[in-house]
This record gives sequence, C-alpha cells and structure tokens, in this order.
Amino acid sequence: MQDAKRSALAQSFQEDGFAIARGFFPQETVAEICRRAEKILDQRSEFSPTYTNITKGLEKADGFFALLLNTGPQVSLLQELLGTRPIPATASFFTKNTTQEEVYPHIDSIYGGVIWVALDDTNRDNGCIHFLKGSHRRQAEFSYLKPHQANDLSDHPDLVEASMSAGDMLLFQSTTVHWSGPNHNGTPRRGFNCFYTGKAE
Repeated sequence: MQDAKRSALAQSFQEDGFAIARGFFPQETVAEICRRAEKILDQRSEFSPTYTNITKGLEKADGFFALLLNTGPQVSLLQELLGTRPIPATASFFTKNTTQEEVYPHIDSIYGGVIWVALDDTNRDNGCIHFLKGSHRRQAEFSYLKPHQANDLSDHPDLVEASMSAGDMLLFQSTTVHWSGPNHNGTPRRGFNCFYTGKAE
C-alpha cells in the first residue's frame, strides 16, 4: 500500500474513528472466505435468539480463519492505526438476506479495533454499515446505546454510510458508534469481521 494511502487511512481512523481500505483483499481471498464460512454455517446447530445472521468463532472451526485472524495482512495495518499490538479475539461471518435483520447503533468495547470485509457489494439498499463520524471521541454521550435496542440516528449530522465493494475493508475503533440497517432489496450482503482488543497508546 502506498504511503499516501496509509497516511490518509491513519488520518481518517484517528479523526473519524473509521477508515476504508479499498480493494484490500483480492477476489480469490473473498471467495475462499465465503466458501469456508458458508460451510461452517451449514454445519452450525446453535443459533443466537437475537442475531441469527451472525456466526462467531470461525477461528475455532477452521484453521484458515485462525491464521487470518492472527497473521492476516490486516493485522499490521491495524497495529499501525491503533498504535499498539492488536490482540485477536474472534472472527465472524455476517449474512443479511432479509429485510428484518439489522443491528442497532452501538459501540463494541472500551479499547480495540475491528476490521470488516465486504464479501458482496454493500450500500444503503442492502444494509451497509453506518457510522457516526467522530463519535469515538464522545463515548459518554453514546454510552446508552445497545445493539439490540432500537435507536434512530438516521438524521444525525455526523452520519456516514459506508458503501463498499467486495474486497474493501473497514477498519474502525471499537468505540465508534456503528450499526447496519435492514436489507431492503434482498441482494446478498455478506461480511467477514475480525475483532481485536488493545489500548491505543
């Protein structure tokens, strides 16, 4: 990645709380993630009553995901942006094929970073991720938010819709408010996520 792009990502990550690395993963890797994650999903027997479209712990089911979580190309970039070594927590697979599935505005934890890879093209129509720009600097203001409790922030002046193409990667601070709306048009909207802890220095 060119120095200018890395610098722009770092600036966005620090100021806005998130950044998008366009075309970060090649389509071959995207296809492999989909193939392996969908195999795990087909074999899964336990489902969360709250989020039936999220499969966590991929790294426990397939060594491919353990390797990607721990040593994938995103790790060094996230370390550069966080200013500290990312401590791997879990890898997850997201599907969103119905209009009802959504995650409400929330933050993930006190310290850490998250990467979210678009496995399909995603936009407002099929439920892309939304952010409140700069909200990572105002944690107390948004501490009441919970991912399972509805809160409408669609008119907030800091709202940003993260439209992405397959292979693009979001990197965001875990204290940045984010959510994803319903899939209105029913087109595939799959995503791969890696969550890391680690306090920024």
